[in-house]
Amino acid sequence: MVTKASELIGDVKIGGSLGCSDHALVEFTVLRDMGQAKSKVRTWSFRKENFQLFKELVSRTPWETALRDKGAEQSWQIFKDIFHRTQELSIPKCKKSGKQGKRLEWLS
Repeated sequence: MVTKASELIGDVKIGGSLGCSDHALVEFTVLRDMGQAKSKVRTWSFRKENFQLFKELVSRTPWETALRDKGAEQSWQIFKDIFHRTQELSIPKCKKSGKQGKRLEWLS
């Protein structure tokens, strides 16, 4: 275990050597701070999506003007930026629950 925070390690015991080598057995306890801040992971809430709004925003984008005289890489970046902005506006985010998150209904 490698850490700079010595308060995370406790009850260090150095045992005997491991066979004929010069290595030694080290036992220790990893301490956890139960007061750690909760993770604020947010994920898309497709149950509350507004795909109609998404469709309208994408169709209102002047694609020919936006992509005119652009190379493939620059066009892809423009498309991604517009897609992500549209996604932010039409699909809300919700707090992820649990370590694994919720299972999708169609997988249940």
